[in-house]
Amino acid sequence: MTEMGDLFSRLLAAFFTKRLEVVLVGLESSGKTTLCNQLALGDAGETSPTVGLNVRVLSRNRITFKVWDIGGQQKYRSEWPRYTQGCDVIIFVVDSNDSERLAEAKHELHQLLECREATNIPVLILANKIDLGPKLSEEEVIKGLNLDYVTDNAWMVIPISAKEGTNIDQAVTFLSKYGH
Repeated sequence: MTEMGDLFSRLLAAFFTKRLEVVLVGLESSGKTTLCNQLALGDAGETSPTVGLNVRVLSRNRITFKVWDIGGQQKYRSEWPRYTQGCDVIIFVVDSNDSERLAEAKHELHQLLECREATNIPVLILANKIDLGPKLSEEEVIKGLNLDYVTDNAWMVIPISAKEGTNIDQAVTFLSKYGH
């Protein structure tokens, strides 16, 4: 009977698990890989700068995510649009403690969203590192990234701490609205 129960549980999970393809971008050191670790393991773990890209498949709250974690260094940013083609959601991570680089983040985000591959793809902006000292408010992130002018993509800003796991469930709730 337990074999039948296990089989039934696996079948239910297969039919009622949402699948979501996500492109994870942002400037280097914004916390993208830390976010992946938090989603996958429930812990930030140790990270090192992403060279090129990492692809991970992870599950959380009955959602299976295929996450394309793309390096944020200048030399990789021109590749971002290529990976958005066919994805369900773009996650753009911003270091909320680095106000000096907000204009650069804005430029890169808008350059990405101007590409036809990114048209109409929802964007989740995660203002990361709220666990650290002075940080940008949600309103400052919206204004600094000029999000009021983003009209072809649904978007939302959520302040998080990928390291501490703060508001990660809120981000997953946003993501759960998309996919198949």
